[in-house]
Amino acid sequence: MSIPVTIEQLPARLDDYGNDCFLITVGSDGTPKVVHVPVAMEGREIRCTPGGGTLRNLATGGPVTLIFPPPGVGAHSMLIDGTGSVVAADEPTEIAISFDSGILHRPPSSLGC
Repeated sequence: MSIPVTIEQLPARLDDYGNDCFLITVGSDGTPKVVHVPVAMEGREIRCTPGGGTLRNLATGGPVTLIFPPPGVGAHSMLIDGTGSVVAADEPTEIAISFDSGILHRPPSSLGC
């Protein structure tokens, strides 16, 4: 079951879900990288300061997915897809993620999982 999330709704959703999420990027060899990061909204972008592997994956920009775990039992997870790019070369190095789409998602309860 999925419920769309718009960029306009995202700040309020972050209030519900918090700012800690899993950030997924893909390396040039196709290998996914998953890290746990705190994020913040700056205007219409999501910002964070990941480690070196993620920065290498986004050196020329690329797709990212943010996964926010459900805030409670039976609640939806929040999934945000976007495009990430390195925006600050100073330490700590920061990335900006432009919002492409978002959903609140949970499996159908009929699966029994």
